[in-house]
Amino acid sequence: MADFATKKIGAPDFNPEKYVKELSQRCVGGQELQQQRQKIQTLADETNILLKKNVYQNYMQFIETAKEISHLESEMYQLSHMLTEQRSLLSSLAATSLLGDKIPSAVDSDGATGNSGEGEEQKEEEESRRKLAAILEKVEGCVTLLETSGRTILHEGDLLELDPIENSALQRVHAYLFSDGFMIASWIPNRRGPVRYKFEAMYELGSLAVVNVRDMSSVKTAFKLLAFPDTRVFQCTNNQSKKEWLDKFEQAKKARFVQEQQKRESASQIERSPSRPSHSDSLESPSNPFEDADDSNAESELPEWLMEVPEDLDVCIAQRHFEEAYNLLERAREFLDKNTATDPVITDIRRKVEARVRALTEVLMKELEVSPDKSLQGGLRAARRAVRLLNQLGRSTQACDLFLKLCSSILKTQLKRVKREGATVLYVQQIGGIFFSNLTDMTREFLRAFPHSPSCASAFVMWAGSELTHLTSHLIKQVFMPQSSITMLAECVTCVRNQCDQLSELGVDLRYQLDGLLRTPLTRALRDAREKLVDAVKLRAVEDKWHPMNLQSKAGLTKFLQEMSDIGIASIHTYVTGDCWLGLTSNTVAFSKLYLMLLDDCLRLATPELQYTVDDVLSDVFQAQMLHVEASCSSEKYKAEV
Repeated sequence: MADFATKKIGAPDFNPEKYVKELSQRCVGGQELQQQRQKIQTLADETNILLKKNVYQNYMQFIETAKEISHLESEMYQLSHMLTEQRSLLSSLAATSLLGDKIPSAVDSDGATGNSGEGEEQKEEEESRRKLAAILEKVEGCVTLLETSGRTILHEGDLLELDPIENSALQRVHAYLFSDGFMIASWIPNRRGPVRYKFEAMYELGSLAVVNVRDMSSVKTAFKLLAFPDTRVFQCTNNQSKKEWLDKFEQAKKARFVQEQQKRESASQIERSPSRPSHSDSLESPSNPFEDADDSNAESELPEWLMEVPEDLDVCIAQRHFEEAYNLLERAREFLDKNTATDPVITDIRRKVEARVRALTEVLMKELEVSPDKSLQGGLRAARRAVRLLNQLGRSTQACDLFLKLCSSILKTQLKRVKREGATVLYVQQIGGIFFSNLTDMTREFLRAFPHSPSCASAFVMWAGSELTHLTSHLIKQVFMPQSSITMLAECVTCVRNQCDQLSELGVDLRYQLDGLLRTPLTRALRDAREKLVDAVKLRAVEDKWHPMNLQSKAGLTKFLQEMSDIGIASIHTYVTGDCWLGLTSNTVAFSKLYLMLLDDCLRLATPELQYTVDDVLSDVFQAQMLHVEASCSSEKYKAEV
């Protein structure tokens, strides 16, 4: 049976619904279905065990295959390098065989003298390519190392990477400093073949900054690498190694700066030179050795601070000096807006500056993002700087959205701390006070952060309405229950309305929305109270004997008169007869108290939208009492007593 079920379930055209339907038709009673279910579960467990065994058996084979693939990859790199060397060797041999027996003429000797420099440059280029190819053999994963022309290696060495916060050792790395970048490779513990390191990261020289780290008790001979968004700390073996690294970085940056400046000068000279220069133009050209340096060239040179703007911005962003970064951005933008030339260097700087603007914006937006591991202790004051800078960068919409999300998170955290203990009115008063006081503070912060932004103001009003909806739905679940009295509901609603009115001082009126959200539950509560009070009036009417009320003593009469005066019936003393008798029945007195309390609660709950419901409730309750009085007056029993 189990083999048959296994074949059927493992068939390609297996249909689970059809199989279950057949089982249901074939089995009789729940016991057989339970047995079939246990068999299928057993089959599933056996299949799971077999899968685990197969994976375990093939695990070592997977590992060996991965090692062989890695070894094959390293051999392919080595073979590619050997082919490259063979090709260069064959090319040099071919050139020697063709030119070795040629007798140079006078013209050829001059050409050979002129081309000697080019030959030396070609040799240097071949030497640098051989060094890069050697690095390619040692480092796994850097196949694009030879694709960039003119790249040379300046320095290399072993470093120890440290945690930038805790200063603890992370890993041992091998670093390479090139003429255009800085490459980091991690050590391979179980290496096979010539490959020793694994490529980890490559940083462009123009987008990183190197900062010296002063020696401390825990960290010595270290320097910091700032390449947005990474901040990495590396420790050298000794002071001499650290000095060499810092000097090489400085030399590489200076060489790159000089190279870019030469490109810019050559491009500007090409733009200024005409296609066919005249005799006078040739005398005034920059190549004239007898002419003084042209002042216009000096004036057209870019200032040094502008060339270093991308690096300075990376440092400011990494060190969280956001105001300095913004001021530097504005200064660079102002200079670039005034200089509208199509210089490739200026275009490159403008592109890098815009990239730093995006980077600064992303960092500021992350400052406002809400995450589970982020503390909200600073509140909205801690977000002022990020919001202000985002507004200055023209990202008011994103700043407003993140600001409101932060407000929602703070509100949620504050309301979670409120526990329902004690009376319901005290709970409502506490949770409403926390909600509306926080909402008031958030409104002030919003008006401070976005003083002249209609779109953001609309978003804030929508957000406040949404948060009020959440609060109201929570209060409806906690307060509007069948056993809740109308008096307690009136106290809770009055408390929440008074707290909501505080926002009107800041120009935010949510009272209409609050009344609209409470309209349906209040209507239902008033109608339920009407039914209960009408039933109570009818029950007292059955027990009413129409006898005068006896207060037993003068003290009891005095106390009763004081109670009635407190609820608004000061003229009750006109019905006093004798020392302790009252010319009213106990039913009439009880109804008077009940109706006055109902009237007071309805007046506190009343709104223009609830006016019809309130009138209906008061009318029905009073009508029930009047029906009892009318029935008693027409009763033959009481007529005979009269």
